[in-house]
Amino acid sequence: MPRGEGYLRKRGKVYYFEFMYKGRRYYEKIGAVSKTVAKEIANEIRSQIIRGEYIPQRERKATFSDAVKVYIEWYRKKSTARGKSKEENIRRARKLEEFFGSRKLSQLSTFLVESYKKRRLEEGVKPQTINMELNILGSILRRAKEAGLFNGELPKIEKFRNAERERLRFLSKEEAQRLISACPEWFRPVVIFALNTGLRAGEIFSLRWEDVDFERGVITVRETRSKSGRVRKLPMNATIRKLLEGLERKEHGYIFTNRFGLPYKYEDKTYRRVFTTACKKAGIENFRFHDLRHTFASWVAMNSKDIYAVQNLLGHSSPSVTKRYAHLTDDYLRSVVESVPDFGSSSASEE
Repeated sequence: MPRGEGYLRKRGKVYYFEFMYKGRRYYEKIGAVSKTVAKEIANEIRSQIIRGEYIPQRERKATFSDAVKVYIEWYRKKSTARGKSKEENIRRARKLEEFFGSRKLSQLSTFLVESYKKRRLEEGVKPQTINMELNILGSILRRAKEAGLFNGELPKIEKFRNAERERLRFLSKEEAQRLISACPEWFRPVVIFALNTGLRAGEIFSLRWEDVDFERGVITVRETRSKSGRVRKLPMNATIRKLLEGLERKEHGYIFTNRFGLPYKYEDKTYRRVFTTACKKAGIENFRFHDLRHTFASWVAMNSKDIYAVQNLLGHSSPSVTKRYAHLTDDYLRSVVESVPDFGSSSASEE
């Protein structure tokens, strides 16, 4: 073949094609065919590479089941989720495998994802549960891409819009104080901490003293719901510093403990009963523990007028997740617009 069009080599009875394009080397086994046929196949491979349509043999062979295997192996080692939460996500991965398992990764499409959603709805599964499974699907595909099993475009995964997810319930400062006062003394630090950090329950209960750096004034947060096992640094305010400095350090190393001095068991949700009782005593209705996170974010949005500060503090990967708080900055944006010089009026007066 002419120089620059690749190299066609024969080893035994089998032809191989090698081609360099934009600094990347492509090597493809063609097979035991005639030289004429080998040239035709090599020309087609070269054209696919140049058009950006080429899929390496490894990717053409990789199935969704291969991706699930890679994901579960990674997830068991790297995930910070514990106990039942971890096993539940693995169960979701297996459920996805039942539907997508034998399909090649290169065949996955938005249409197939929509077919899966339709199938699960017909089985009587709630949209919120299906959304959790779709979260795992996205994680599996991203992990497969990182592992080199897949190099194409990931299919678009549209989740069901969830009215509960759009719900934004937050406390006034007076309500927050009533709630804190209504909490048992041993549970009060958890509520105060949540109101001042916006951390999720799983993140709070996973915190250990080794995660607190008093010298730098930061807390290391290992995100319990992050697919990539991300770690972020959260600055502590004066309230949190004083709170942490006043807590007793237990041998097990966890910061927050129940009334028996033991780590909270996030999986059994016992903390929710304590929280619900405190809300009733404080006269606060329609409020969940997770709404403490919304309260923190709402206060930051209203005081800082900076939606990106909210995004960073909550650890959201995209501003689209944080947009529910945007309306709380409306008054600030209105004042910014009003600060623009009135060029129209001045021009009119000059005329």
